[in-house]
Amino acid sequence: MMKKLVLLAVVLLASATFAYAQFTYCSIDDPAGYGTRVRGINNTGQIVGSYVYDQYGDVHALLIQNGQFIPLGPNTILQTEYSDAYKINDRGDVVGIVCDEVACHGFLLHKGVVTTLDYPGASDTYATSINESGNIIGYWDLYDNQGNFLYEQGFTYKNGNFTELTYPGSGDTSAVGNNDFDVVVGIWDTGPTATTGSGFVEWLGQFISFQAPFPDVAYTQGDGINDFGLIVGQEYTATEYANELGHGFLSIGPHFTQLNYPGAMETTAWGINLAGQMVGNWYDSNYDAHGWLIRPFNKTCPKFQVLEPSQFSSTPNAQASGRKISVPTRLQRMSK
Repeated sequence: MMKKLVLLAVVLLASATFAYAQFTYCSIDDPAGYGTRVRGINNTGQIVGSYVYDQYGDVHALLIQNGQFIPLGPNTILQTEYSDAYKINDRGDVVGIVCDEVACHGFLLHKGVVTTLDYPGASDTYATSINESGNIIGYWDLYDNQGNFLYEQGFTYKNGNFTELTYPGSGDTSAVGNNDFDVVVGIWDTGPTATTGSGFVEWLGQFISFQAPFPDVAYTQGDGINDFGLIVGQEYTATEYANELGHGFLSIGPHFTQLNYPGAMETTAWGINLAGQMVGNWYDSNYDAHGWLIRPFNKTCPKFQVLEPSQFSSTPNAQASGRKISVPTRLQRMSK
């Protein structure tokens, strides 16, 4: 089966490359919030992410379906604590993070029930992707008693059991995306003081490291991979990384295409499905967050309630909750 998929991917390469050369970005902005981020898209077109609920910066997990913005888990902790959805499979299972005043936890939302996931001994746990078999991947971190970051490592979660996933010789490993063949993508570096980071692909215990082949790239992170092996992610030069600038990318085998939302200060790419539909985030000159969607071979955008640029962010348009959701400062280490 894998050989057939590889051959099909090769056959599709020319047409896919042609289609992506002409893509149209569709901005995604929840009209009930103060900012929107999207990170995952399944094969039925359901999109997950998060929205800033009020002017206090409260963030809650979000589902976008048929052009509608739907809060995820409305009667659960996903709507009372800081939460962000990362990936969704075709069965509607969603994984992400939920943070309280002490720590961040991975979560699985299955048939309306939220289960939190905590790697044994970890300070925080982040669940970042789930495939059709229900296999979950992510990463966990460790801090000392003074709140100093020590390291982070990837994990797989299958049949109720955690297994560490570590790039050989690395100081830190973050597993971010997986597909139905249990191929994993992410980022690794040499430790907390590292000035570079490389993307990786892992399958059956074998690792391949890669860097996006653009000038002066210092950091490359794989965020999503579909069953044809197409990868999306983000890449930065050292200066861009330090100044919260940068670009998304699409990798079709060795062929990389840079993804830049028109006029954005920064663009990140997070998810890709079998149809080649991609989602990610873009940040405007005020550094407010917006989601984006690309649909190959389709130059028209879905009928989201998309805001015009003049309407973005600076004017509140939602009722405040009156409660500031406190999250660990270290959550800011997470990549946009």
